Amino acid sequence: QTFDQWDDLAAEPTAAAISSSSDAASSSKSSSVAVGRDIITSVCLLRASAALRTKIRSRGGDEVYEWERWLRQELWLQNQLLAKQQQQEKSKSTTPLPPWQGKDFFAAKIQPAAIVLNKFRTRQWDEFAFLSKDVNKKMTKKERSSVIARLDFLRDVIMGVTAAKEAEIVVLDILLRAEEEAASNGGGSSLDRYLEEFLPLVESWTLWMALTRPSPMQRHARVFSLLDAMDDIDSVGVGMVAEEDEMENVKAAMDEYEFGASAGGKRLAAAILKRMSTYVMLEEKKGIPDGEDVSVDFILPSKVTKESEWEKQWPEEEQRVEWMNRIGNLALVTSRPRSRSVKKRATDSSWEQKCINFKKEPWLLTRQLVELDGWDAA
Repeated sequence: QTFDQWDDLAAEPTAAAISSSSDAASSSKSSSVAVGRDIITSVCLLRASAALRTKIRSRGGDEVYEWERWLRQELWLQNQLLAKQQQQEKSKSTTPLPPWQGKDFFAAKIQPAAIVLNKFRTRQWDEFAFLSKDVNKKMTKKERSSVIARLDFLRDVIMGVTAAKEAEIVVLDILLRAEEEAASNGGGSSLDRYLEEFLPLVESWTLWMALTRPSPMQRHARVFSLLDAMDDIDSVGVGMVAEEDEMENVKAAMDEYEFGASAGGKRLAAAILKRMSTYVMLEEKKGIPDGEDVSVDFILPSKVTKESEWEKQWPEEEQRVEWMNRIGNLALVTSRPRSRSVKKRATDSSWEQKCINFKKEPWLLTRQLVELDGWDAA
C-alpha cells in the first residue's frame, strides 16, 4: 500500500490533481495528489539535508545512503517518542502503541513536503493555507502581497541561479512550518516570525549567494544556521537581520556583476528587477501583474552598428563595454514568443522605439524609463 502511495505521488501532475492539492499538505490521508518524480527526488534531498545538517551530493549514489540514514534516524526518534509516551500512559491503557514505520515516514515527512515544494515551484500561492484569508485572518492584503513577492523572488533565483540552490532547503522548511502553524493555530507569533523575520533574511542571503557565489560549504553553513535558529525560535532574539557589512558587499557585487553577459545573469537580473518593481508598486498601492513570465532587454543594445544613433550617443566602445551588461542597462520586460527577425529589430531599436515598447509594459520601473529624454553616456 505504501509503494502504491509513492507511485501515486510520483505520477505526473494533472490539472485535477493540482487543483485538489490545497488540503493535502495538512492531511496524510490524501494519496491522489501527484507531483512528479523530480519533485519527490528533490524533496528527499532537501529534507534529508535539513534533518542531517549535511551537504548531500545528488550524483554518484551518495544520496541513497544519506536517505537511508535519514529514514533510520526518523524511525528511531519517533519510536523513542512513542516508547516514552507509552511509558507515561502505561497506567491508563494496556494496549501498546503501534511502532512508527515506513508508511508513517512517507505520510509525515515525504508527502506533505512534496506537495508544498510543488506549490512553491509552480507558483501556487493561493493554495497555501497560511496565505488564506480564511485561515490567517490577521494578515492584511499588503502583507500577503509582500510575502508572495518574496516567495516569487526566491523561486526565480533558486531555480535560475545554481549558486543559490541551497536556499531551497530553508525555504521549504519555512513553508512547512508556516503551513503547520496555520493548521494548528490559524496564525500566531511563530508564524509571524517565520514570515516577517526569517523569510526576509532568507531573501537577503539568497541574493548574497547568487551575487557573490560563496563556496558550497559557506552556503550550507548559512542555511544550517537558520535551521538551527528556527528549531530554537523561542530562545532566538527577535529582530534577526542581515549584517550591514554583508549588505554592503551585496551592493558592491551588484554594481560590478555582468548580468547581461550570460543566460544565468539575465535570469538573475530579471528576478531582481521584478522584485524591485513589485516593491515600488506595492508601496504605491498599484496592482501587481499575476503570473507574468519576464526577461530583460538591453537598453543600450549589446551590439551597436556603425553610424547608428546608438553609436552617436555612445561613441566610446570602451564605455559601451563597461556599462552594457550592468543591471542599470537592463529593462524588465514581459516574455513573449518572437521570431528571429522581430528579436533582431527589437535589439537594434532606437531609444524612441524602445520607449514605445516600454510604455506598454505592466512593470512600473520599466514604464518610468520613458520619462527620460534619452539614454546616452552622459
